[in-house]
This record gives sequence, structure tokens and C-alpha cells, in this order.
Amino acid sequence: MANTVSIDALRQELWSKELLDDVMKDVENVTRFMGEGADNVIQVSRDLEKSKGDQQTFGLVARLGGDGVTGDDELEGNEESMSSYAEVVAIDQIRNAVRLTGRLDNQKVVYDQIGKAKENLRVWMKEFIARQIFLKLGGVTNTTLVDTNGKVIGGRALWSNTADFIPDADEAAGVGARYLCAETTGTDGLADADIMTLDLVTKAATLAKLAEPKIQPLSVGGDDFYVMYLHPLSARDIRMSSDWKTAVENAQMRGDKNPVFRGALGFWSNVLLLENEYVPWLDISVSGNSFRGAAVGTDCAADCARNLLVGRQAILMAQASSKDALVVENFDYKNKEGVAGNFIGGLQKTMFNSKEFGVIAVDAAAKL
Repeated sequence: MANTVSIDALRQELWSKELLDDVMKDVENVTRFMGEGADNVIQVSRDLEKSKGDQQTFGLVARLGGDGVTGDDELEGNEESMSSYAEVVAIDQIRNAVRLTGRLDNQKVVYDQIGKAKENLRVWMKEFIARQIFLKLGGVTNTTLVDTNGKVIGGRALWSNTADFIPDADEAAGVGARYLCAETTGTDGLADADIMTLDLVTKAATLAKLAEPKIQPLSVGGDDFYVMYLHPLSARDIRMSSDWKTAVENAQMRGDKNPVFRGALGFWSNVLLLENEYVPWLDISVSGNSFRGAAVGTDCAADCARNLLVGRQAILMAQASSKDALVVENFDYKNKEGVAGNFIGGLQKTMFNSKEFGVIAVDAAAKL
């Protein structure tokens, strides 16, 4: 006799799939460039949905750099080897839950409390994953980092994987292989006037092009470009720039033929400028003076946004399957209900020979 799966079990599995699908769509809307191919800023692997394991290995391949052969010269024996590297992303679980007051309280409200709890968990999970993406990209390990409202958002900065931080020597010098500071003498000399500018965007794009290995640009509809995620305070400073109107016009012209450019802050030096609230920001009066944490790293002398110029495969995400991503439970003789959500996966910034493979951090003063 065939086994019959209960309706409740099927319903929970459906809820779980819907939750994860919705969360991933939300995160993609936040970042814009997320998918399973290597031509995305965030490359996602779902292999662990189909098989067991506690980590996922991704392949990074740099550009070919040889001269090739000309004419009828022998190619055999002169082939070029690919410079490749494997990045391992460990996975972890993150959970949260909402418990309702009880049947009587449910009777008093006119809206569906279970439905509202599910929606709140979806938003919470989206924000958690989006925050993780930008903490990892910025190499942030400061667990006391706060947002502009004073809420601690760095508490899980080390979740799943610890991202490589920006070398102290680069922050002290104001420049590095994958780093720029608005104050050329370094973060310890940063003043409130050292804000984000379009000139810094140009410098970051140049650094990306000349990097070894080169940071690979995105390619959409025949357009090759980088993306820069800007903290809202840095976006404000860009908007106050005399050249911002030109940057907006550049984005609008491209938006007419390619929707990926629509709604952008601007387009400058072949860089798509996107405002993003999850870009790391350092309040030196609350979180200490470093994106690394208290008494480590190079101190910032002013509140600072870590804006991020990115190309392909800047960060990797491993996603595992969970039929229990969303669970509704009863308590107290079915008088109370609770809803729990969980995500099993991992995120990590890509590194190639100890250098960021797809991101350049740009520190600039960002005062409220």
C-alpha cells in the first residue's frame, strides 16, 4: 500500500519554498545583480539543495594574459594555462520566530496575525541576508557596528564565514591594491570634509581595470560596466556634486535601452551608481574607530561609509534546502501559535591570491 503524505506536511513544504523564493527575489531586488552564473556580482549555488554537505566550492578563473601565436607558428606546446582558484563557502543556519499572544488576542484583531508574522519573517530574513552580503564585501568584522539610527547591525558579522578585512597598511596609507580612502594620508586623517565624490568613483574604476588580477566588469546588453554601491549619506554627497546632473543623464540614456540602468543614482566613468542602505557605515562615537572592531585595524578619525565598487563574482552564496524554512506550531493546548523561519546557507567575499577578486572598498567621510 502506498504511503500518503499528509496535507499539513505538503502545506508546510509549500510555505517553506514560497518563503525562500520570496526572500531570494527580495535580495535580488536589493542588489540587482544576483544569479547562478559567474557573470553576476553575487554568484549563487544551490547544489546543496540536492546533496548533503557543510560547504560549497566555487571556481574563480582570472583572464588569460598570454600573447598567443601569430601566423603559422606552432601553438602546440605554447598553450597558456588558466590561472584558477577555488573558494570554499561554509554554511550555517540562522533562525528567528514570532509567538502570538493567544486565541483571545487573535479574536480582537481584524487582520491575519499568522499571515503578518510570515511577512515579518520574510522581511527579516531578506534584511539579514542583504546585510551579510555588504558586511562581507566590506570586510567588516566589527560586531558592534550600528546603523544611522543607533541599531546594532554587526552582531552577526562573523556568521557562516569571516570575510578578509582590508589590510591595516592600506587603510593607514589611504590606498591599496583593492582600497581607496577619500583622505589620501589614510583613515586616521579622515575629516568630515573628505566626502564621497565622482572623482573617487573614477579612481576606483581605474584601480579595478589596472588590478592584477583585473576585476572583471559586468556585461549586460553589450554594455561592460562596474557597479558601485553607495551608502545613502555618500549618495547624498554625490547628489550635491556639480557633476551629478551629467551622471544622471548618462544613466537615463542607457536606461532607455536597458532596464538595468533605470532608477540608478547615475552612471559615471563606466560605473553604475546605486544607493544602498546596507552599505557599511561607521559611527566612531558608538562602534569604535575601525570596521574591524575595538582596538584592531586602523582608526577612522571621522564617521565613515565604506562604499563598494564591484564586478563579477565579488561574493559567493551557497544555499541549502530546507523543507522547514517556515514552520507554524501550536502551544498551550493549541491556544497559542508561533511561526519560525530559518535559512541554511553561507556567504563569503571572494579572494584570489590574498586579494579581493571582485571588489574595491572606498572609504569616505559620511556625517549625519
